[in-house]
Amino acid sequence: MTHTGQAEQALGVVAWPTTDQIGDRTTSRQLSLLSAVLQLRLNEDIREKQGLAYSPNAGSSTSDVFPGYGYMVVAAETAPESLPKLFTAVDAIAADLRDNPIGEDELNRARRPALERLRRSMADNGYWLTQLSEAQSDPASLDQTRNNIAVLEAVTAADLQRLAQHYLKPDTAWRAEVVSDKLAQ
Repeated sequence: MTHTGQAEQALGVVAWPTTDQIGDRTTSRQLSLLSAVLQLRLNEDIREKQGLAYSPNAGSSTSDVFPGYGYMVVAAETAPESLPKLFTAVDAIAADLRDNPIGEDELNRARRPALERLRRSMADNGYWLTQLSEAQSDPASLDQTRNNIAVLEAVTAADLQRLAQHYLKPDTAWRAEVVSDKLAQ
């Protein structure tokens, strides 16, 4: 794909299909922690060690409407000539998450901010209005809301490695490159 901006700017994206959060949000919550670990690794390797991108981004999205639909995504703005290095680095990070359990420190560095954000949200009426809006049509959602913190606190390094092995597969990774239309000419 192309953009109309500066020739020295490009965007690299890698995405993997995951799953939905219909009925049970446990896997979705675990995937959000896996994406937080992925974000820590992107910052450490792609930004700090290699200097390929200043603000690489990782995220996870799981549908509450479409069965089986979700994805984990990495995106980073970089120089066009750095795209191959970016993709190689993302592949290496995903492989390491599949092959090796993360340490307790890294798990806590991913988990603590997620728990803090959740606790802050839970102190706000907007959070509860959103959560409780489903209660009449889906009473089981109340239990999902009640156990949110407990589920996040219970995630282990083995859980995240299992998810990485299941979802962060090289053969299911989708890639996109967005470069300037000035280079594509």
